[in-house]
Amino acid sequence: MKEQNLTKEIKQLEIRLVLLKRQLEEIQKNCEHQFIGSPYSETCMKCNKVNVLYY
Repeated sequence: MKEQNLTKEIKQLEIRLVLLKRQLEEIQKNCEHQFIGSPYSETCMKCNKVNVLYY
């Protein structure tokens, strides 16, 4: 019984995580970015989106 409860809770958290990721993507898509950073990456001061400039 305990395993079923844990499995159920994990599924609920996975669904919540997917929803939060979608919400974050929407916020970052609509942000008027103000990037700061180094020569290798830059981070938006408003939404924390990271652009990698070199791999």
